[in-house]
Amino acid sequence: MSDPDQLIPEEEEDLLDWATWAELFAVGYIRILADAIERGDADLQVDPVAWENTLSAVEEVMEEHIRGRLHGPTAITVEDVERMRRLRGLGSAALSGGGRSPELCPLALRCMESLFGRDWKRAAREAAFHTRALNQEFHRS
Repeated sequence: MSDPDQLIPEEEEDLLDWATWAELFAVGYIRILADAIERGDADLQVDPVAWENTLSAVEEVMEEHIRGRLHGPTAITVEDVERMRRLRGLGSAALSGGGRSPELCPLALRCMESLFGRDWKRAAREAAFHTRALNQEFHRS
């Protein structure tokens, strides 16, 4: 009898593709928001709906890591997912005009590291670049 959690190759490819994009854009948005808050910018440069959708998606990706259906450069833990949820909440509050918690920036660094390991700084720079480019293209259309 086959395992109901077993994916066919096409589903595995779709899951991996979705996970890759979710992680890329989540780290991009995290980096953009954390940098804007750290600089004290009035414009936080992240669409609140995009933030919420992307961080919710990356939480699902992280849960797939825990289930063993995905593998990455780090071993994702339940605590990592909880930190990401906390970051999503803090970011949403900041983006809606609420307070800018001093916890947000250090938490953002831990969340990016949980996704990309020791190479998170390079990955975050690249992700932010691609996220900004996509947002500019989207808003031109």
